Amino acid sequence: MHDTLENLSIERRTVRSARARSSLLSIGVTAALLTSAAPQARATEAVAGRYIPGIFAGPGAGVVPPAPGLYWGIQNAYYHGEAGDTVPFGEGRIAIGLEADMWVTALAGVYVPEQSLPGNWTYSFQFALPFGWTGATAELGPIDTDQDVAGLGDIAFAPVALGWHNDAMNMFFSSSLTVTAPTGEWESGDIAFIGLNYWTFTPAIGVTRLIPEQGLDLSAKFGVDINTRNPDTDYYSGAVAHLDVSMTKSVNEQLAVGALAGFLYQIQDDDDDGGFADNHDGFRGSSIAIGPLLTYKSKLANGNEIDLTFKWAHEIDVDNRMKGDAVFLTIAGKF
Repeated sequence: MHDTLENLSIERRTVRSARARSSLLSIGVTAALLTSAAPQARATEAVAGRYIPGIFAGPGAGVVPPAPGLYWGIQNAYYHGEAGDTVPFGEGRIAIGLEADMWVTALAGVYVPEQSLPGNWTYSFQFALPFGWTGATAELGPIDTDQDVAGLGDIAFAPVALGWHNDAMNMFFSSSLTVTAPTGEWESGDIAFIGLNYWTFTPAIGVTRLIPEQGLDLSAKFGVDINTRNPDTDYYSGAVAHLDVSMTKSVNEQLAVGALAGFLYQIQDDDDDGGFADNHDGFRGSSIAIGPLLTYKSKLANGNEIDLTFKWAHEIDVDNRMKGDAVFLTIAGKF
């Protein structure tokens, strides 16, 4: 009788472990999509860049889907922030009291080809097509300025995204290189824009540790945004390092809740040839954000699954950046 109960207990744990891995891999698609779909919202020139603290946080942040196929996602991000101090806009222009609202909807995809790489490695290609709206107000000299703009954002793609998992499929690692092109709406002198008018190269690594018997997911993602110089303003936005971490607990087969934290730290000075940045010790910035997250798995009538992820990131400590709140809603699945 004791052996029977023990075997039954082992079987139940095995079933829970398999379900947790299945959920993790599905949600991991969302994390992979976020790598290519980050909205433009905060770095250096005009305190606007590629990264919002918390954007990459969530279950499966270190997962590249091991199953071949085409995965899709729709990421929606809203950010509201304020910068009480002066803000450089290149070519010697300074804004005071900048306040901005930003909305981005990105159509993203991850393609995993049929492959037989050794050692549990997976290759994928990732891309994102963002559309957005920005509204901003600020004082430009003696003039109060109020602008808004909508249109195509800066397109991002990751030509190389590699993933690894152990045989037990409870430990995952990923590495990627994302390239963001200056395709978005941008005009010199404007305080509202969708694009940034410079290229960004982002090498990143991610790790996920799954503890199925506890229903836990521990994930982290680290990257560095390396920018080119803005050719129209001759302003160079220094490289920015960012780290997102999360802990998620499964409530049942469909629902999981957790907490996140995001950290931004500029590791390189801005440069504008003796202008604002050079007169403000390189105008390096930093930001810390914390918040909750929730994921829900829905199964459609045809058997396909859709993952929904909701996150809120509240910035608690900011230097030389806008300070505010970001809300993310991502819907992801597989064709």
